[in-house]
Amino acid sequence: MQTATDNFWDILSQDEAESAQRVIGELNGIAWAAPLIAGIRENGGIVHANKDRLFELRFAYALHQAGIAPRYEVPGEARSTVDFGFHSGGQGWRVELLRLGETKAVKEATGSRVGTDGVPSSSRILHSDADDPKQSVEGETLKAVERICQKADADGRPHKFPIPDGTYNVLLVDFRTFMNGGDAADRLHIGLGAESVTAPYRMFWENRPISGVFNTATNLRGAAEMRERVHLLGFVRERNYTPGEFAGVTQFIANPRLFAHAAAAHAAMTTWPLQPTQLLNGAS
Repeated sequence: MQTATDNFWDILSQDEAESAQRVIGELNGIAWAAPLIAGIRENGGIVHANKDRLFELRFAYALHQAGIAPRYEVPGEARSTVDFGFHSGGQGWRVELLRLGETKAVKEATGSRVGTDGVPSSSRILHSDADDPKQSVEGETLKAVERICQKADADGRPHKFPIPDGTYNVLLVDFRTFMNGGDAADRLHIGLGAESVTAPYRMFWENRPISGVFNTATNLRGAAEMRERVHLLGFVRERNYTPGEFAGVTQFIANPRLFAHAAAAHAAMTTWPLQPTQLLNGAS
């Protein structure tokens, strides 16, 4: 039997690898893409260890397709950098990317076996009554909020995202490994908290509603910085790795603290280069 961590839920698929090879070929020789491609090659090429960089590569290619020539690794807070900086529709953007790899809890909730026919199979069970409470949808939701917030913190100090200065700060999250990509309710819950979804979808931890990244009740490390500095959270669930896919598989949550009303958030999204956009909390 394979171990829980030796499974095929979070693999580098053939489609993803072939897409990366194609994109590298198309971006090769373009000055702004050279550091990104060099980083992939220096870290082993198109391999699982580079899935974070391959996510960056696909976003970079989507920008390229939209006629945007971004800067890679632009200055961020203090001595940190943000993955991409560019202008679109007369508006400045800074975009950091985060891949949510599988958590330790979800790996331990996964079992793999080889059947009598020699065919491998894998099963994963996450439920509220698990012996380890972290092996639950609630545990995964709380962990996702925590990991997203931590992106804005380094050793207790603001990290990555500068104080708003007219340029929009965005965090794009590779959401493929969260509950097989999750759904809109998951994204709203992680972004805004339990009150943003209807009662059947609200989750609790130690009898308290799980609050979201932009929720004032969230006091995790980096949460205050996320509320004060990040305009938009984008959740990305790719399936086919085909040209033009990125925009259609990204759903955004606007930060209520930084946008006075839905109309302001919608106006911001009209300048985002990958159209059409999906704003989940954009109701007027």
